[in-house]
Parts: sequence; structure tokens; C-alpha cells
Amino acid sequence: MKKSFLLYFLFVSTAMLSQENLSDIELELIQLSLQKSYSLKNANNDLTIDSIETKAIKQNFIPTLTMNGGYAYGAASINADIPTFTLPISGTELFDGESQFDAKGHFLNANLTAKALLFSGLQVNYGSKAGKEKIKAKNFLLETEKVKIIKDVIDTFDKIELLERSRIVLVESENRLSKEKTKVKAAIENGLATPFEREKISAAELNLASKRMELEGNLRLLHLKLSVLTGQDIGIIEKYEFNLKPWLFTQNDQTYSDRPELEALRAGIEAYEYKLKMNKNHFLPKVAAFATLSYFNLFNSEIKTPYETPITEQPINLDLNYFEGFPAYLVGIGFEWEIFNGLKSNNEIQKTSIEKDMAENKKMDAEEKLKLFEQKVKIEFDVKNQQILLKEKEVKVASNTLNLAIASYREGLINISERLEAESDYQEAMLDYYKMVAMQRQTALELLTATGSLTMNNLNN
Repeated sequence: MKKSFLLYFLFVSTAMLSQENLSDIELELIQLSLQKSYSLKNANNDLTIDSIETKAIKQNFIPTLTMNGGYAYGAASINADIPTFTLPISGTELFDGESQFDAKGHFLNANLTAKALLFSGLQVNYGSKAGKEKIKAKNFLLETEKVKIIKDVIDTFDKIELLERSRIVLVESENRLSKEKTKVKAAIENGLATPFEREKISAAELNLASKRMELEGNLRLLHLKLSVLTGQDIGIIEKYEFNLKPWLFTQNDQTYSDRPELEALRAGIEAYEYKLKMNKNHFLPKVAAFATLSYFNLFNSEIKTPYETPITEQPINLDLNYFEGFPAYLVGIGFEWEIFNGLKSNNEIQKTSIEKDMAENKKMDAEEKLKLFEQKVKIEFDVKNQQILLKEKEVKVASNTLNLAIASYREGLINISERLEAESDYQEAMLDYYKMVAMQRQTALELLTATGSLTMNNLNN
């Protein structure tokens, strides 16, 4: 590689699109992983529940209509002390002293009642706003979950491609050693080399074969992981090619203060603020309108008295065929005013104030730590870019050294150990370079995370 080639990727204009960091296939797989994530699905379901609960708070103002009714049969013995009443003709005295009556009858009623809350003491208003802020906070936290998934998928891409590049380096070394071994065999036959040189090459080949076996196993595991993350068949995943080159940045004004974690904390503080206002207004009365339409019927009722008629001496019983009322309606406005609730509201106010204070402390603590983390990652990213330049120089030196060692060995100027050492140094330099590129990309993702920029919208633009 040439230095100018790497500088092109590192220091091109900031107008370059971030799509150069990720291919269309990679963007598609990231989107698939977001769609498949069970944790995101559950988080969205949780948000839906919160949305329903917030709507339910506002729906307290919607009038309600209820209907109830019932049938009952009752009987009772009634003891009564009523002032004595004397009949004018017969002179019979009624209700002399304590009297006992036996009553029984049937009762049927039905009611249709409409109610409408007119004023909730601002409880519905502030409760609804608190619910909206809670939903906003959870939406921001949902973004942090998406960031974790995106980072995990991209990290898997990079590890797969790092192993693919490593395999290329090992295959190239195997091919060079194979050619070298063929020449050594011919030289042994002509008495120009010893079997020791052939065995040294064979040992180097076995070492490469061992590395390739480990590499292939790790590669299969990464393909399987990506298949699980995205829901794509592993056979399709294995055919994809991914990018492994230094990450480019587009210029934007986002900083640590734009991180979704901080936005969630701010929304949480607002939720506590509305909850506090709701608790402080508990003393306001609640006003509601109501209307009731009723039907009632008292029928087949009978009251037995201890008295008899003067002439026939028959018991005096009072019977009622029915006593019916319809329509019977009631329309009005009522209120409920909780004047004293045993200091429960004061306790809630104190509790909510403390919770709000804790949330503010958590936000300030997070701001300080996230600001420091952003500066740390920026420095690390600059360091990684410089290290990539150094690793590129190391690759160039190792490549020149390898070419010189190959030529020198063929001329008999160095022994087989020195030749194999140069091969090993080149492998190490190439692998270190690709590892550094992968580390730079990981640091880039951390920097995007630190500024709240690691979103699908930013990756697609």
C-alpha cells in the first residue's frame, strides 16, 4: 500500500458521505437486526402500553354512561310506638302503646346514569403531561438500545472482514513457502541444499495451517452470530463481503449533550416536575355533572297489623298492588373536595421532590462523565489515525524486507531461518495493520456514540 492511498481515506473532505464507511449490504443487515431484535420489540410494546395509559388519563373527561338495576324481595317485622289515635264512631283506639307490623313485598328498579368530569383539580392535565414526558424519556432510551445493536452488528462485520484479510495474508504466505519448498527440493537433489531447510519450511507451513484452522473456526462462529442477529440464512451471510477501511467522519454539530441518555434524563426531570405540580394541586375540588333516569316499582306488598275491624273482627291488613315511578330523573352538578387527607399529599410532594432532585443529580453526573468520555474518545481516535500511518510504514518496510530476504536466500546470502523470520515479520506487520484499522473503526463508533450520532439516519446520509 502507498501512504497517499491511506491519507485519502483519512483526510478527505468532510463532505464525504458516511456511506463510504458502510456498504449497502451492511446497512441492510443493520436494519434487519433492528427489526429482528426482541428487546426492541418489547421496548416498543412497553411504549405502547405507556401511550395507552396516558390516553386513559385524558379520557377521564369523556362522559360515562352506566346502567344498573335489580329485583328484590323483602320482609321485616316493624316495632313502632305511634301516638294513640281513637276512631270517632266506634271509639276504637289505634296505636295504643307499642305496635308490631309485619311487612313484605317485591321491589324492582333500573337506573341509567350519565356522568361527565368538568374539572379535575388539574390532576388530569398535569398527569397527562407527566405521562408524555415519561414516554419521551423511554423513546430516548430506546435509541440507546438501538445504538448497542448497531455497534454489535458493525463490530461483527469488522471482525469477519479482519479474519478474511488475515486469511488472505496467510494464503499468500503459504503460496510463497510452497514455491520455496519446491525450489529447496530441487536444490537438495542437486546437493545445493540440506534437508534441514526443507524441514524448517515444512514446520512453517504447519504453523500457518494451524493458524488457518483457528481462523476458520472463528469465522464460522462470527457468521453464525451475524445470522442470529439479522435473521438471515448463514449460507447467504457467508457470501457477503464487508468493508475494513479507516472510518470517515462527516462534519456535524452534535456533542455529548445530544446523547439520548441525557435527553432521557431531561425528559424524566420534566415528568417529575409535572407530577410535583399535580401533587401540589391536590386541594382543588373536582367537579362533575350527572344525570340519572330511573324506573322503580314496589308491587305485591303487604303489611299485617295487630288490629281488627270492630264489627267483623277481621285482621286489618294493608295491601299494595304496585307503587310505580317512571320517568324519574335527576340532573345536577356535584363536587368532591378533599379538605384533609391525613398528610398523604404532603408525603407525596416530599417524595416527588426528592426523586426530582435525584434525577437532576444523575443528569449532572452523567453530563460530566459523558463530556470527559467524548474528549477521551476524540483523543483516542486521533491516536488511532496516527498509528494507522505508522502501521502502514511498518507494512511497507516488512514487504521490502521480505522481498530482499527472498532474493538474498536464493543467492545464498542468508540462511533459511532468516528467510522465514522475514516471512513471519511481514505476516505480523500486515495483521497488525488490519487490526489497527479495526480498532480505529471501533473507536470511531465510540466517538459517534459519544456525540449521539450513531443512528440509522446518520449512517444512511
